[in-house]
Amino acid sequence: MPKASPRAIFSARIKQARKLRGIDSQRALGAMMGLDKERASSRVNRYERESSGVDLKGLAELADALQVPMAYLVAEDEATADILLSLSLLSAKQRKDLIVWINEKFDKN
Repeated sequence: MPKASPRAIFSARIKQARKLRGIDSQRALGAMMGLDKERASSRVNRYERESSGVDLKGLAELADALQVPMAYLVAEDEATADILLSLSLLSAKQRKDLIVWINEKFDKN
């Protein structure tokens, strides 16, 4: 099975995150990103149709509006995306504790 293109992955993640957050329209997401009414729907539509990429500033704005980590929007597979989303819900201390646990659990030495 061929690997999905980065734009296809990005498009799918935006759609998933909109559904997850209950954002019904591209226009609503664009408005949450601070775009004016005339550009709000068309910008998000171009991302979701894979006809336009995004720069880092736009990626950060999308992630902020969708309340997901930036990495979630470009995760190459579902499991990684799910892990990133779950990690974002943990406190800084919980993340540090998890790192320690993972390192101990999977230490090859």
